[in-house]
Amino acid sequence: MAGNCFFALPKTKEQLKEKNRKLRKELGTVGSQYRENVWSVIKNLKKRYDEIKYDLMPGYEKLKRLIKSSTSDEVLEGCRVPEHKHSVQNKGGCCCNNNASIDNIYDAVAARYGQSGGTFGLLKNCAELAGYVTIPKMIREVTEMHKAEIADQNEELKHYIQCYDHMFERAHKRLSNLRHEYEKSKQQRPHNRYPRLKEMVKAVIEDKKLMPDGFDEFYDANSL
Repeated sequence: MAGNCFFALPKTKEQLKEKNRKLRKELGTVGSQYRENVWSVIKNLKKRYDEIKYDLMPGYEKLKRLIKSSTSDEVLEGCRVPEHKHSVQNKGGCCCNNNASIDNIYDAVAARYGQSGGTFGLLKNCAELAGYVTIPKMIREVTEMHKAEIADQNEELKHYIQCYDHMFERAHKRLSNLRHEYEKSKQQRPHNRYPRLKEMVKAVIEDKKLMPDGFDEFYDANSL
């Protein structure tokens, strides 16, 4: 039937366990790349912004330098989706629509995995409150799982790998837009431009869909 995806599923439990091992390794690698290349930039942007947000004009020059360093060619290149086996960039790598919006993909994954029960047992209300899918820090070991449970977890791992891909894409879009808006704002006078620059930075650091580890103190609403 047109539009369906067909996968050659491993037939033995040992094959499923080996696939699980490879998926865990891929998830760990992609997650590390996101934290190193993307999340570190956003954390620094947030930290430095907090240090100068109450400054008057002395903070203006600091904020300009901060935006430029956070949107450099090197940073934007690091925000591109890395190459890996189950990347969303690979055609036919998954059944999802690669042309769908990032928000819709997050919603689809949240709808599938944002419910109590299942291999990861995520809570639906947490996913809804966060506005994104929480990638679990602890993943259940397969040693005591039945074959069907391992197969189910393998599919979930693929989705979490691709959640990172979409965080890469979202971060690239956010930082590219910050760079573009920064250039446009050069037409404004400094006393008008400074508050505008602050709002532009807040649009990036307040985006919870860029967070790799769920809720934490990083996004204290009172600090923004």
